[in-house]
Amino acid sequence: MSASSEFKNFQNRVTNLYIEHPELVRIWNRLDRNRKIKRSNRVNDDTPINLFIEGYSGAGKTQCLKKYVRRNPPITKTEEDGTEVDTRSVLYMNLPIPFTYKGFYNSILQSIDNDFPLSNSDVNRIKHQAFSLIKKLEVEMLIIDEMDYLLASTYVQRKAVMENIKDIANSTDVCLVCVGTHAIEELRMLNTQHLRRYPKTVLNHFTSCDSTFLNFLSEVERQLAVPQEFKLDWDNEGSAFAPLLFSITNGLVGWVKPIIRETMDLIGVFEDDFSDFSILKKINGDVLLEAQRNIIGNFAEEDMTKIFGDEDWKDENDKL
Repeated sequence: MSASSEFKNFQNRVTNLYIEHPELVRIWNRLDRNRKIKRSNRVNDDTPINLFIEGYSGAGKTQCLKKYVRRNPPITKTEEDGTEVDTRSVLYMNLPIPFTYKGFYNSILQSIDNDFPLSNSDVNRIKHQAFSLIKKLEVEMLIIDEMDYLLASTYVQRKAVMENIKDIANSTDVCLVCVGTHAIEELRMLNTQHLRRYPKTVLNHFTSCDSTFLNFLSEVERQLAVPQEFKLDWDNEGSAFAPLLFSITNGLVGWVKPIIRETMDLIGVFEDDFSDFSILKKINGDVLLEAQRNIIGNFAEEDMTKIFGDEDWKDENDKL
């Protein structure tokens, strides 16, 4: 490997950094289980296959679910007569802003193919097209992210949309996964049927700079694969890096990785002439705080307060 490719590969590893920590694996296993139950036709009120996934903003929910979709790519099956049939086991979509039913069904179509042209047809026609393709492609699971957008709607519309979402499961026989912050619990509580049909799970963040967080940082270092002589030693209990990184992110994975990438950018890792790993020695507390401001903004503490709530944020900081 040439010297230039060695450093280019490191840049790529930083860019593509993604850690499969235990919380992600737990969520993925839960989704796998729901699809397995669906395939076995053992669905009943005691084994619901739909799910609400909740978590703080920045906990990494969106990347967790997009990664799950990539782990379940389209498959081309060959029928007995030799005909090839495309299937898509898992679809991912965002709730449209502002919410419209036409936009909603168009979003389903675009979750199948990003290049799917937006249709201005009658809503029922778009709905029929979306449902027909879900069945044709043998879709097992539809993930609907950014459910928080619905909270800006009136009570009447929220209730109507949730009934509409329930109709997808009834009409297409897919597992539905609704994703958002803890605030979407309000949507789950709209109807006792939702409570029964949509049990919830929470994608938890790291709550302290403990061995679990250190193990996460150890995996970060393993993926970055820095030459031994320039090892960052971030997972060392005596290092100041781990507690500082935890304190400026409050353990939210959705911020940990971008801040690490921004830190690398600030010290020059992504410069065209990057050719010396000793540059990593420039990483210190000042650089990390600058990276935090660049990623989260100049009012990071106020943002944390909004995410966790005044009391939660105070409690978390009292532990530091």
